[in-house]
Amino acid sequence: MMSEIDQEDTQNNSPKKRSLEHSYSKFTDVECPHCHQSVRVNVWWIVDQSTQPDLIQKIVEGSFKTHPCPKCTQLIPEVDQPLLIYRPRQQQPLLFAPALKTTLAEDQTHTLQHLVQHLLETLDSSDDDWIMEGLKRIRWNQLLMIYSEAELSFE
Repeated sequence: MMSEIDQEDTQNNSPKKRSLEHSYSKFTDVECPHCHQSVRVNVWWIVDQSTQPDLIQKIVEGSFKTHPCPKCTQLIPEVDQPLLIYRPRQQQPLLFAPALKTTLAEDQTHTLQHLVQHLLETLDSSDDDWIMEGLKRIRWNQLLMIYSEAELSFE
């Protein structure tokens, strides 16, 4: 799954990934359950809450994992994905919400490892001691409790 993180889209000769500061997304092919067409949606794997409060707001609203189908305009519900949230200047600067259909072993050894490595590269830091100390593994439904209205006013 994560081995596709840095692949190029050879059909269109365009990168499959996008970056904004420390955030990271890539385009993923999914099937629309309404029109049964294969469509590309932009899936966020790492969100830097200091630069992307709009994505945190989508998590709170419950629309983060849904995408409009470009062919039939219906919503594609719940794209199953892991998410690493980077929260600079917080006591626990990393929140990891795994994909729902993965095992703990897959999360720890494959997905989480790749996402943390990607984040460290964007931080341009060789000091990674704080990573595991500041990492909290959570469920998707716990994100709503973590992000109260007060925390949405990012510093």
